[in-house]
Amino acid sequence: MYAMQVPGFIERWNAARGGQSILVIVLVLGATMLGATTIAGYVSLQKIRAATDIIDSTRAVYAADAGIEWCLYYKFNTAVGDSSFRCDSTVNNPMAELVFPESRASVGMSDDGVLVKSVGNAGDSYRAFGFSTGP
Repeated sequence: MYAMQVPGFIERWNAARGGQSILVIVLVLGATMLGATTIAGYVSLQKIRAATDIIDSTRAVYAADAGIEWCLYYKFNTAVGDSSFRCDSTVNNPMAELVFPESRASVGMSDDGVLVKSVGNAGDSYRAFGFSTGP
């Protein structure tokens, strides 16, 4: 109780602690802002990745479609008995690789020309189309 009787003690005590509380408040606000910025950056990054995946997926679809069209064009526009066009491909051994500026397609056709498969890829996206010309 003796300390309470000294004139100005309480004022000096509060003034000395005032700087410490401001420092704690500034640190807490800084940490909160850093956390919010980190979360906002992560969400933005995920949206950019999703947009890139959509673009690559679309390119892969168009590449696969172009592969189907290429194969059907040569199947129906090649003279019967033309040995320059052979359909001796399998699923794992495509007969053609079509390369586009930002995508590619692997095209395969069965020996009898009934089944056609085209796999397009762009970036990390792969899309496949299949087509049957028979029953």
